[in-house]
Amino acid sequence: MFLKNISKFISNYRYEKATVESITTVKAAFLDFFGVTYRGSNEEASNIAFNTVEEIFSGNLNYNLKASIIGKNKKTDILSAGFLNGVSAHVLELDDGHRGAQIHLGAVIFPTALAISESFDLSGKEFLEAVIVGYEVGILLGKIVNPEHRNNGFHTTGTIGAFVAGAVASKLLKLDDEQILNALGLCGTQSAGLLESDHGGSMGKSLHAGKAVYNGILSAFLARNGFTGSGTIFEGNEGFLKTMVYSNTDYKPEEFSFEKALKEIGRVRVRDIYFKKYPFCRHIHSSIDTALKLKASIGDEYDHIENIAVKTYDVAAQHDNFDPKNVEELKQSLPYAVAISLVVGEVTVDDMNQLMEYGLLDNYSTVDTVNSIKNLVSKMIILSDEKLNDLYPDKRPSNVIIKLDKAFRNGVFQNITLLPKGDFENPYQLSELIDKFKSNNPLYDVRNLTVIDSLEEYSMKYVVQKLNE
Repeated sequence: MFLKNISKFISNYRYEKATVESITTVKAAFLDFFGVTYRGSNEEASNIAFNTVEEIFSGNLNYNLKASIIGKNKKTDILSAGFLNGVSAHVLELDDGHRGAQIHLGAVIFPTALAISESFDLSGKEFLEAVIVGYEVGILLGKIVNPEHRNNGFHTTGTIGAFVAGAVASKLLKLDDEQILNALGLCGTQSAGLLESDHGGSMGKSLHAGKAVYNGILSAFLARNGFTGSGTIFEGNEGFLKTMVYSNTDYKPEEFSFEKALKEIGRVRVRDIYFKKYPFCRHIHSSIDTALKLKASIGDEYDHIENIAVKTYDVAAQHDNFDPKNVEELKQSLPYAVAISLVVGEVTVDDMNQLMEYGLLDNYSTVDTVNSIKNLVSKMIILSDEKLNDLYPDKRPSNVIIKLDKAFRNGVFQNITLLPKGDFENPYQLSELIDKFKSNNPLYDVRNLTVIDSLEEYSMKYVVQKLNE
């Protein structure tokens, strides 16, 4: 059984096996997660989720184990804290991910690890151990199922994310091999998340992360108490691969080889995760980077642009919403992302909120900046380019071509980006992650973050307390 081998890896993995590079990367990811989640906890979707959980559970149960809700200065039960922090971690579209696995990992891993580690007062080493296990399992499984899984309309963060959360929770609860196998089996039967939620302009996308955390923690606790799950939920005749990845005609369990994948267990490079710079879907980031390069040449003369063509790969080109109705749709709109970049430059969450206050999503606005953005959107076309599509998923290329009018240069400017800022090959520096943190949380005392540097030396209850000061 495939998951049996995964279970053995989870139970046998030790902190001492981690490379310095892996530990440094996950600490950076933890810092990034905390900053994004702390800010995200004030978003509308996060507040709705918080109020709903409080409405359902408040005063009804006596909890002995409590975990912190980031950004709220409150504690609740492990399941609710994990769920709420998962929603907040993903709501801004600024959380980390992995290109090949096509999954946002930190938004699932850290809420799970924090909820259990704080509640049980585990050590920083145990926390890091479980976090690394989560990244390893998530990258491994994500690369097995994608791009087919995503092409079938599933959001890997919600589906594979359940397995990831289950792996992290199982490690921290110190389950044995059989219990872990049951936990993963239970995760598989709860895994869910449809891309229609992402691209349909709803809050369902952030729900996927929260529910993956919830399902993973619940599965691990159930398994610890003897609840059984299917050990063949991943590769079985009616399992994950056959129903959610391949069609019935394409997949035959007896012919599917996991040998190569199993050899990668414990060898996955955590360093390959990416960090996000802009509050838009990752598939749009290459187009943003390219637009910013062109803005460096054009400056503020964007009113002289006659037309814009964005050539990119199929998945990115499908983000062609020219009329977003809410912030969720805006974060998935390639035309608006490019137009905003050409007019405003690099945008933060605060910049986005201000543009919407000025009428960016309304039919009418009196603000020149907003009208310039809308004007550029009306002059733009989005094209799927066959040559660029051939580079995907190893690359995420975008070529932006701008035609200027006769009054200004009368020329054609174009540029291309193969990999957006934040990927391993085009990395974020730690100082840039700190700047991102400050930008999103200007009132937070960043001196508290130094506790992350020596995470191994503290209990996680102390770490969370320090971060929440």
